[in-house]
Amino acid sequence: MKQVFFDGKGKLLLQDVPAPATPKNGALVRVYASLISSGTETAQAAGGGSLLRKALEQPDLIGRAVQLALREGLKFTAGAIRDISETWFPVGYSAAGLVVEAGAEALHLRAGDRVACAGAGFANHAEYDAVPVNLLAPVPDGVTYRQAAFTTVGAIALQGVRRAEATLGETVVVVGLGLIGQLTAQLLDAAGCVVIGSDPIPERRELAARLAGACTIDPGLGDAAEQVMARTGGTGADKVILCAATRSSQPTNEAFKMCRERGRVVMVGAMGMDLERTEFYNRELDFVISRSAGPGRYDRNYEERGVDYPIGYVRWTEQRNMSAFLRLLADGKVDVDSLISAEYPIEEADDAYQAVQEGALAVLLTYGEPEEPLAVPQQFLLTRAAPPERGRIGVALVGAGSFARAVHLPNLKASPYFEVRAVVSGSASATQVARKAGASLATTSLTAGLADPGVDAVLIATRHHLHAEQAIAALQMGKHVFVEKPMALSVDDCRAMIETAGATGALLTVGFNRRAAPTARALKAALDQATGPRVITFRVNAGPLPADHWLNDPREGGGRLMGEGVHFIDFVCGMVEAEPVSVSAQGSSDGQDFVITIRFADESLGTVIYTARGDPAFPKERVEAFAGGGVAVLDDFRSLSLHGLRGQEIRGRQDKGHRALLDNFGRAIRGEADLIITGYDGLRATWIALAALESIRAGQTISLHEWAGDDPLAPSEEGDPA
Repeated sequence: MKQVFFDGKGKLLLQDVPAPATPKNGALVRVYASLISSGTETAQAAGGGSLLRKALEQPDLIGRAVQLALREGLKFTAGAIRDISETWFPVGYSAAGLVVEAGAEALHLRAGDRVACAGAGFANHAEYDAVPVNLLAPVPDGVTYRQAAFTTVGAIALQGVRRAEATLGETVVVVGLGLIGQLTAQLLDAAGCVVIGSDPIPERRELAARLAGACTIDPGLGDAAEQVMARTGGTGADKVILCAATRSSQPTNEAFKMCRERGRVVMVGAMGMDLERTEFYNRELDFVISRSAGPGRYDRNYEERGVDYPIGYVRWTEQRNMSAFLRLLADGKVDVDSLISAEYPIEEADDAYQAVQEGALAVLLTYGEPEEPLAVPQQFLLTRAAPPERGRIGVALVGAGSFARAVHLPNLKASPYFEVRAVVSGSASATQVARKAGASLATTSLTAGLADPGVDAVLIATRHHLHAEQAIAALQMGKHVFVEKPMALSVDDCRAMIETAGATGALLTVGFNRRAAPTARALKAALDQATGPRVITFRVNAGPLPADHWLNDPREGGGRLMGEGVHFIDFVCGMVEAEPVSVSAQGSSDGQDFVITIRFADESLGTVIYTARGDPAFPKERVEAFAGGGVAVLDDFRSLSLHGLRGQEIRGRQDKGHRALLDNFGRAIRGEADLIITGYDGLRATWIALAALESIRAGQTISLHEWAGDDPLAPSEEGDPA
């Protein structure tokens, strides 16, 4: 299918990519029209998406880049920045089309339903969109796809009117008569309000006068507030809705002067907010923000997972605003046809964006006429015809996010063992990474990736909640699996993965790369020369994550202890020659900090100290090990120093073992080596992490075998879990 993207430099791209997979709680939609936003997307079309421009506008980005360079090295940082600048970013957020296939959890949707689609990253400028259920609204009879493509911007305008609490007969000023301003004016007119429109462009003032019966003012003629006072007999407007886009705070402060006492100003557009207190205070004004299309916007539970707000508590959600706007279209209360400046087929997307930059009000992209019968499109794209390379292990990369692109992809390409045969990810990332890797297949379907007879192994680098399902599917087809940490988010899932591997004879390893690092191997060798119990402390200066980051979501990422803590739990366990028997942990209420102490059967102790409170420029990781009267210090996987222990000291560049672990996987597949990390190790780390969470919750030490009941690490009937 064809889809429009911008890269990190703000360059428009039209690419052939595989169609997205049907979401379980949504639908795959054949798009027939999508609307280019004359506000949001104009900035991208003019280079507003440029990383350099954003960095200059936000100096803190430069500071974070410097910190990344200090921590990971200039080569890694340069590669990460280059990767972002070349990445394809989907655009669009307002479209309409026909449901091709409904997901298993979208019970009220059927193939053939006409729907309007919303949401950045979902309602893309593409022939097919995968859209969650709460971002879909049925299109009434009599409303065309071209009209329905306005639904998202219509919902944004409608939410602004709701936030204004405008009532019949009130006078409302609309500042900025662009696309959302025009729709706002029409909605206010339909609600029985007196509309005053303000815009410096004569054609837009004339359009608002014709479509919304607005009297208009030209802010270029002088004091806009005085013009409003003149038209209201000196009383001032009841409400002002700001729909313009400018960095200046002048229009915002002028809006306060336009209002009557105890009036209300609503911010819909992106405008300056350096507020002057005098007018605001003296008139006792309300100043409110209207957040996009309504309640639910930016809430992942609502938008992505389909968790609706009860109508008795939240009358107008994002989706209900969409439906209300569509009803107004069906009833002829809003005219969007008169707002359309031009239409272009998607093949002429360059011309469409050029028209937007030149001032076109509403520009549509079209995708052909509805066809019969509807069919689910191909979810794969052949990027080149290539037989498997002799002697190489064909691998499918499942998940092509930033970590996979920055770490796994270069290692796969450099490894003497592997050939990337397929990339399974989202439409854009799969295609782009497949081309970079020289893979012959880009697909959004795991089934299609596994069906390639040239694929012998799978590297899974998706979000954590997907690991078990995807690994089991691959193992059932006899594919060897390298799954990123954590192995899974539950002990049962870990056991199921191990049992499936045992039943099929496929290898299963987990991305606990740190134990494969040169410094870690030297540390283990030195400790093995000592006698008696060991005390290991692993300190991690992790740095903060936004509260809404997916890793903090217990369902997707498991939280930082499950999602990242398992790395360090595994490392400590790997340095001790005994089984863990108890866990004691303390953690912060936000889950960003925790301290875990593990006691082992031989009286060894391991402690993981993980914090997000430190300076990101400070080295991230430090291990101190004490055994047999000696001490070893591993600094950030760059150096190992020994005191009273026999072994090899190391000084050099940072190496966290990613390449070594991958190559070990390749040698193990060829039968040349044993796995460094096994499914047993992945299960053990998940088990201990879950026990640590229980210790934090209960405020007590957890005896692992008493807490777990049956020993999760014991061999099953299928064979040794390792």
